[in-house]
Amino acid sequence: MINGKVVNSPIRWAGSKKKILNEMLNAFKPDKENYIECFLGSGVVLINVLKNNDKLNYKNFYVNDINSNIINFYKLLQKKPTILIKQIFELVSAYNNYNIIEKEEYYYKLRSQFNDEDDLDNKSILFYFLMKTGFNGVYRENKAGKFNVPFGRKEKIVVNEEYLRELSKLIQPVKFYNLDYDSFLDKMNKDGRIDNSFMYCDPPYLPDDLLISQKQELYTNDSFDHRNFVEKIIKLNSKYIMISMSDSKQSDEIYGRFIKNSMKEILRTINPIKLFSSTEIAFTNYEIKITSKE
Repeated sequence: MINGKVVNSPIRWAGSKKKILNEMLNAFKPDKENYIECFLGSGVVLINVLKNNDKLNYKNFYVNDINSNIINFYKLLQKKPTILIKQIFELVSAYNNYNIIEKEEYYYKLRSQFNDEDDLDNKSILFYFLMKTGFNGVYRENKAGKFNVPFGRKEKIVVNEEYLRELSKLIQPVKFYNLDYDSFLDKMNKDGRIDNSFMYCDPPYLPDDLLISQKQELYTNDSFDHRNFVEKIIKLNSKYIMISMSDSKQSDEIYGRFIKNSMKEILRTINPIKLFSSTEIAFTNYEIKITSKE
């Protein structure tokens, strides 16, 4: 039974699965050739899958996110950890030595630099910094595709070099993709990865409150079509799929062809001014028994 301390993601991210990860991992289907994840997000699920792979026993890891900043950050951590760590320390050291007014000015200066940056390595480092210092780990873009999350007023940022280096070693076997989920799944299917796989999916959530749903900020300024996603997943004929979702009438309607498994209530941030409480559920196409040990 998986019941260890959850390893945090290096990226501060709203809606993290940290609070329910042990429950989730105990419900994952082990002993499959391939682990596939369509929506990487903070990467906390992947990290803890890798940490517990002595029990899960996956051989290959294929993960994807439409947000290029997430994928490029992990690729840089995977391939150039020393460069990443050195430049993160420089940014964080400067930030920690400023007063709160100077911190805010520095944040907006680097946010503007991030939005204009073409070098992927530099952009990845700025992305890490902004997610640490912006409001509550929210990632949001305006209609022009520019990151526009306000300053989070963090007093101090702590960077653990040993942790980042260990994480770099942990993610070495992972293949990272920056595609829309449809293209990613087509590639996995074409390459024969779907057979003998376990697939975990964490798409944007469907809150029950219509007002919140209308204002919900997703990965980008584009909306997400859950019905198309369900049709795509079903056509894959994968034997073992888990989909994370919030409990709502909408999710029951759209994901009703799957088995519904309840987990626990968690507090979610959907944008810099909205918090809501939701019950975390997992839709699966196989029978599971959710187990946890506090």
